[in-house]
Amino acid sequence: MTLHQLLGAASDRVNRVVEWALLAIGVAFSLILFAQVVARYMGNSLSWSEEVGRYLLVATSFLGATVAYKRAEFIGLAGLGAKFGPQVEHAITRLLQLLTLACFGLITWFGVGYTLKAWDQTSSAVQMPMSLPISVLPISAAIFLLHVLVDLTGPVKSGGTP
Repeated sequence: MTLHQLLGAASDRVNRVVEWALLAIGVAFSLILFAQVVARYMGNSLSWSEEVGRYLLVATSFLGATVAYKRAEFIGLAGLGAKFGPQVEHAITRLLQLLTLACFGLITWFGVGYTLKAWDQTSSAVQMPMSLPISVLPISAAIFLLHVLVDLTGPVKSGGTP
């Protein structure tokens, strides 16, 4: 089995886990917001619901972006170098993949450090360590790293899209 196949299999497995996590987060988010609306209608308020909802929304955004990348559903730059021929387009695609890899590598590195530094801070309503909601940033960046490595180790598809 080649490196590309091993990374591809790992990427597929991680993506399936993230998709299921997104489903669970979406259900939890919906139930919490529904409970908050019902509680306010009855004259009460769930003090923790807005904070938890905000953290779930952020997690959905970051983790959802990894799934969008995996499915190649981002707006692309296909054909950026097409005017200069397939070799230039191939080189541009690889350069963009390397820059993306470097970017998410830095986000992962600094995100882990920031997550560890935030362990002593607690959220205002739920009183959980702030490193828990912050950890979604380095986790999603590491997932991006895996997906980009799959693209980088594989062949460049026609049209310049990875």
